[in-house]
Order: sequence, then C-alpha cells, then structure tokens
Amino acid sequence: MIRVAIVDDQQLIRDGFGLILRTQPDIHVAAEAADGRQFLDAVRRDPRIDVALVDIRMPVLDGLQATRELAAIPHAPAVIVVTTFDDDAYVLDAIASGARGFLLKRCSAADLIAAVRTVAAGEAILSAEVTGAVLDRVRATGPATRVDLAGCQLTPREVDVLALIGAGLNNNEIADRLYLSMSTVKTHVTNVLAKTGSRDRVGAAILAIQAGLTP
Repeated sequence: MIRVAIVDDQQLIRDGFGLILRTQPDIHVAAEAADGRQFLDAVRRDPRIDVALVDIRMPVLDGLQATRELAAIPHAPAVIVVTTFDDDAYVLDAIASGARGFLLKRCSAADLIAAVRTVAAGEAILSAEVTGAVLDRVRATGPATRVDLAGCQLTPREVDVLALIGAGLNNNEIADRLYLSMSTVKTHVTNVLAKTGSRDRVGAAILAIQAGLTP
C-alpha cells in the first residue's frame, strides 16, 4: 500500500486529488495539509508516508521550503511538486530542493496515479510538458556551468548513454539508437547514475548538458 499526503492550500484541490487516488486499491491517502508547516508536522507524526503531493505557493511555509526541510526528518516521503506554474525556474528550484517529481495540476488522473506509483518505486518523474523547458534552461546556462566528468570513470558506452539521457531519450529510444538490448541499457543507466552520483535521470540529464555531451 502506497501511503500519500496531499498538501495544498485549496480544499478543492485536496478533495479532487483525494477522490482520484482513493479509487486505487494500492494507494491510501494518509494525510492532508493546507500549508508546508502542517505537512512537516504530519510527516513527523506519521513516518510511514511514502509520497507527498505538494503545491509550491502556500501560506505559512511554501512547498519548496517545506521540501528542503524534509531532509532533516528521518524516513521523509518522496515529494512530487504539483502546481499550476509551469515556469522552468520553478521546476529547477523544485529539483534543487529535493523533489522527485514535478507535475502540472492540469495533468490527467491517469498521469497523477502513475506519478505516485513511479515515485513510490524510487524513480523520478517530470511532466512531459515541462521536461523540455528544464533541459533548454540548463543548456542556456552555457560554459559557465561546464562540468568535468573525468573523475566519474565512465566507459565510452556509458558516456554515450549519458549523452542520450541528456538529449531526453528514454530507455527504449536509447536501445534503438545504440542497437542494445533493454537489459543492457538498464545496466548502463544504473552504472551512469551510480558513477556520476546522480539521484535520478533528471539529475543525469542536467549533468550531461552541463558537461557539453551531445549524442
């Protein structure tokens, strides 16, 4: 059972998300909060919350700061930022704050449910609508943020995979491009994340762009 917290200052949003998630037999809405402070208090009371859907703009304590403060709480849930704002700066701030996912409130019920399950499984997720904007913003930073991958000890094939992650390709697309099996691609991706210290594919994609890798 995936235990979820819904954090939004609008009752209507909390009710809507709750109705959607309660239709799923493997998801339980364990807590609701109207601001970041209430959310942190709920997490301290219930260490079994797995995933939190968190709005950015809220009174008392906003979603980004609340996400940052989760780092000090043992067994904190993974955060999916869910907001009406699709500005890429918000996305980067959310990632920097420790969020594992980013969705827009206009996403479908199916997308919301899938995001909860994906993040609960330890993976990261970005709305397809904002992924391109995030990567474009990182590319626009140019050489000022150029990083050196020499210390990561990546193999030539792992460099290829990292470059394709940075280009926004998924595992199936990487397999097709490099003529590899899916299991081989998954192994390479796992090695790339471990060697570069990337928390997830989003972090790896940003690193690839900052390193100037191209497919």
